[in-house]
Amino acid sequence: VYNVFTSEPLWWWLGICFVQTFVLIPGMIYYWGKGAYCGWICSCGALAETLGDQHRDKMPHGPGWNRLNLAGQVILGLAFVLLFLRIVGWIWPGGWADTAFQAALYGEVLGLQLNYSWMVDVVLAGMIGYGVYFWLSGRFWCRFFCPLAALMHVYTKFSRFRILADKKKCISCNQCTSVCHQGIDVMHYAQRGIPMDDPQCVRCSACVETCPTGVLEFGQVDPQTEEVIATDDLVASLTRAQEEAARENGHAGDGAPPAGSSSPMTEGNQHVA
Repeated sequence: VYNVFTSEPLWWWLGICFVQTFVLIPGMIYYWGKGAYCGWICSCGALAETLGDQHRDKMPHGPGWNRLNLAGQVILGLAFVLLFLRIVGWIWPGGWADTAFQAALYGEVLGLQLNYSWMVDVVLAGMIGYGVYFWLSGRFWCRFFCPLAALMHVYTKFSRFRILADKKKCISCNQCTSVCHQGIDVMHYAQRGIPMDDPQCVRCSACVETCPTGVLEFGQVDPQTEEVIATDDLVASLTRAQEEAARENGHAGDGAPPAGSSSPMTEGNQHVA
């Protein structure tokens, strides 16, 4: 980011950043969802999944908190405004754009550091983002304020990744929702058997693992028709793994699937035509 915001950027590094942000990340999200970056690559996500993981059930849920999700979009908008001013400043150095850029990024208001560097990078990302781990879960910054996550929400609209649900097996215990540290009402999707397409999902697999009846699994759908294309070969659900192990070891009685696992969508990771 700060290579972009400097007056003398490394142009080759700008090229790498452009390819990463607008080519590689969208490509990963198309197949594996936002979690391909947030869960597998991002250092903030790594810390959230380690230090903050045991506090995941403290993430607030509900419509009121969901409205705060828009804060990340606002910060993303501010970042693009800064980028616009920076580009204009490169073209016409020393002009009004340079002045506005420096004021927005580093300026003071009434002697206070009310600028992007301090308010977003230090206060929101640093002090609040990490400071509330033990009270509001480790994904507080990721869910509400991260501008890159806000950009990836746009990419997820074209993603094939979904969490699939077999509603016949759902017992409405709400465990999937309670462990979601992104504040998603997972049970809402599970009860209806709807593929979960919430852009907040970071593919942490907590809901899939926690479900006591094996309702949920990772899969892919056609973004246009929502038709299931495939399910993951790697089973994330502990219940499903136990059911498959029982079938393979001949412990499933007369060979029939365990109760509640008769849906063709969830049988043996089949590909659906």
